[in-house]
Amino acid sequence: MASTTSEDRDHLFSHAISYLRHLSGIIGKLDDGQYTRGSKALPGSTIGKHVRHVLDHFSLLFAALADAQSAADNLQHPLGPVDYAHRERNPTTESTVAGGQASIGKTVASVDRLRQREAAIPTFITISDTMPGGAMASFLSTVDRELWFCIHHMVHHNAIIASLMFELGLDPPTEFAYAPSTIKLGHDLHKPVDASKMSA
Repeated sequence: MASTTSEDRDHLFSHAISYLRHLSGIIGKLDDGQYTRGSKALPGSTIGKHVRHVLDHFSLLFAALADAQSAADNLQHPLGPVDYAHRERNPTTESTVAGGQASIGKTVASVDRLRQREAAIPTFITISDTMPGGAMASFLSTVDRELWFCIHHMVHHNAIIASLMFELGLDPPTEFAYAPSTIKLGHDLHKPVDASKMSA
């Protein structure tokens, strides 16, 4: 299995911090009523609950990494398991904008601490989650893959948050709710065509 380069991992840390800070800025434009207002399209869904859900996944991964002491090959004894089905569901995070921003700030700080001890991060980790039908299943993964999952998972929930903001009559930033690949595709499609490079 190819290992992640230090540069690739640093990109992951940078993207995580960037997306988290962007999310904090977005919810900072809301009042607590908007943050906790239930959706008509998605009953039981609120912006606050989606923020909390996103952060829960980061927290579970970071908790598993907290005791990592060595980046030595750990295939035989991977970290974990990270159980995504059993999340903390912190009510403070979802109840007020200030609570949500405080929790985002703590998550950013956790990313920074992880970045500072990057050399001690091992490769392999086990994760578990609930499958359709209710059964639990465990899988071998890598720390970098799970960090990217947390980032990508956040982007998809940003899309839901954007939809809830539209319900409130608000206008979230266009790129807030799109995955990096989608944004890149949009940029590529709108690049001017160099006719000299076109085949006859």
